[in-house]
This record gives sequence, structure tokens and C-alpha cells, in this order.
Amino acid sequence: MQEIFLQIVFGWPFIIISLLLAVAGVLTMRPSLMIAGAAFYLPPAWSLSGYPILRWAVIILPALIVSAALYVKKGNSRFAWILLSIPILVSLLLALLVISQNMGIT
Repeated sequence: MQEIFLQIVFGWPFIIISLLLAVAGVLTMRPSLMIAGAAFYLPPAWSLSGYPILRWAVIILPALIVSAALYVKKGNSRFAWILLSIPILVSLLLALLVISQNMGIT
């Protein structure tokens, strides 16, 4: 049971939930949802920071979500979308990498 909980917290469920919360925060102009999304993104980012090639880059991703929340609070959703697109694109790239490894494509 504990192993499943760890896979949820440090894996794809928290990444997906965090991005959905952040997108919902921009769409509804509610920065509190985006802060919650950043909090949900922290465990997977911390887990991914153990890989040498990603060490510091993934730690910046929750900070980008918080920065986007600040722009939503100021009423500038356009710049918030730009900041939020970076964690979304990194997550999509990571998903494609995982899928390609599972399929045996290198």
C-alpha cells in the first residue's frame, strides 16, 4: 500500500493533477488553484531532480507555476500562460520520453 502511495505522490498522477489545477487557475483567474498546482508539482520535481541531466531544471518548474499565479493575481493571464506553458511542455516531453522507452524506441 505504501509503495502505491509513493508512486502516486512522486509520479504521473500528481503531475497531471498539478497541471490541471494550474490550467484551471488561469482559466478561472484564481491564483490559489495555481499555488495548489505548484504544491502538487513539488514532489515529482524533487524526485526528478535526482537525475543529473535534469538536476536544477525541474526545480524551477514549480517556481514558474507560482510566478504565473502572481501574474494571474495582477490580471495578466497572457504572461501567465507563457510561464505555465514551460512546465506543460516539459511534462509532455517527459511523457513522450517514457512512452518511447516503454515501446523500445531509442
